[in-house]
Amino acid sequence: MSGRSIKEFLQNRPIYYKKIDYERFPRAYAAIKDKIPLKNVIQIIGTNGKGSTGRFLANAIAAAGFSVGHYTSPHVFKLNERIYLGGRIAQSPVFALNSGASNFKNEQNSASASNFTEKQNSAKMQNFANRENSASQISISNLQNSTTQNLHSEQNSALQSFVSTTQNSIDTQNSASTQNLWNSQDLKSPSEQNLKFSPEQNFKSQLRSNFKSTQSSLPISLGRDATDEELDFAHEFLQESLPAEFKDSLSYFEYLTLAAAVLFRDCDYCVIEAGMGGEFDATSSFGRMLSLFTPIGTDHLGMLGQNLEQIAHTKLITMDKEAILSDEMSEVPLRIAQQIAEQKGTHLRFAAELLSKSEQAQITEFCARNDLPKFQISNLALALAAMKFLNLKFEISQLPPLNLRGRMEALAPNLRVDVGHNELAAQQVASEIIEIYGGRKIVLIYNAFADKDVAAVLRTLAPVVERVEIFSYEVADREMAAEAITRALDALKIPHSPFRGELRADEEYLVFGSFHLVENFILWLEARRG
Repeated sequence: MSGRSIKEFLQNRPIYYKKIDYERFPRAYAAIKDKIPLKNVIQIIGTNGKGSTGRFLANAIAAAGFSVGHYTSPHVFKLNERIYLGGRIAQSPVFALNSGASNFKNEQNSASASNFTEKQNSAKMQNFANRENSASQISISNLQNSTTQNLHSEQNSALQSFVSTTQNSIDTQNSASTQNLWNSQDLKSPSEQNLKFSPEQNFKSQLRSNFKSTQSSLPISLGRDATDEELDFAHEFLQESLPAEFKDSLSYFEYLTLAAAVLFRDCDYCVIEAGMGGEFDATSSFGRMLSLFTPIGTDHLGMLGQNLEQIAHTKLITMDKEAILSDEMSEVPLRIAQQIAEQKGTHLRFAAELLSKSEQAQITEFCARNDLPKFQISNLALALAAMKFLNLKFEISQLPPLNLRGRMEALAPNLRVDVGHNELAAQQVASEIIEIYGGRKIVLIYNAFADKDVAAVLRTLAPVVERVEIFSYEVADREMAAEAITRALDALKIPHSPFRGELRADEEYLVFGSFHLVENFILWLEARRG
């Protein structure tokens, strides 16, 4: 056993390998596949919209009455965000489920493994009851709901203690989490307009560790992020189960992919997003009943291919017998998808082919009602087309608001943040800015990694940008594109400066560039509010 938490363990794991061993993950998964059987896997592959599509689908499956796991990446604030549990599986700690605990116990072949299982069902459950910090990650409302009471009736006394102990604190946290952290008055206060904070101040790490997600307050039966205890449970299981050659050789993403599989083993459905790739992505080792493809663009040039054709091919070649395409798929990926489908005998459809006119109208209305950008219409349509394929009875009115951060999220009427970081996302965001602000241009708060095509991104956003402020932050082992950004802005004749550390009430702002940028900006803004 490692003796370290999964977060400590992963600190030393590489995000990328200079030389990739494409056989490593399939062999690691094959070694423990029988211990973590996954049911009804839906894989989501594409360039943009995977996270939103996956969360829409996971919440819809949960609302239809089934348990579901949603694996997504990357995260904004905490690793926990990558592994989402919905439906019955979210009712209690995963390691407390009777079926899961007994199966894990039965599958261990040594005394140490038996001790490991016993620890999960006793001491760890008791510790869990007292961990209010972890409890704050769980969105719970109406725990007195009769359905929830019935689902909890099978749990042991430790779990009941957990519920009663945390009820009041969680209700209070949920009440706060349904509001924006930063309302319009915060940004319009004259006393705050001149406050300046450096993004590099040393309180950032403390803010990150204490930050509480503001995901929509959903009934516990719909979904929540995995807790620290659940992640550590998966980590310890992997340390017990993986052959020695894989324990320290798997990458950050590969190890987390297996951790998600451990936590999803009791789920009725598994919604699994690919990372940046497709054909050789770790998630493609899982057998799947359905492939969903979001729009494909030219992100990760060099790593996935040298042009759109090559990138589209490595993503689309993963399709199995059943596949559904986003209605927004562009011409080149569509042509390649049709060629591959013909070669493999895949039943390939657009999302719109599975949805009635009435359902499509309801999707548009849902996005408008929940203040979602228009590009979410095709993501929601793809998710609900999957629901139709799965033949799961579901009404769009049952769907909760999207509980993901940084998707053209309005932190205030004149401040939005988006985790987009490529030309395709820039096209969608530019259209949305025109829709929101008419002809008025915005201040772009921007930065990007050196492997991004910043010239194409900035050229796409140029028609809606008044000036650019470059927000400085650092990420280990990733080079920033400072010189490329400056050159591109000079060529476009767009005024630019380092981030000024102030937000004016008479200007509109868009924070756009990456998950890391959104994270660091929100942490800065939180620090600014004291």
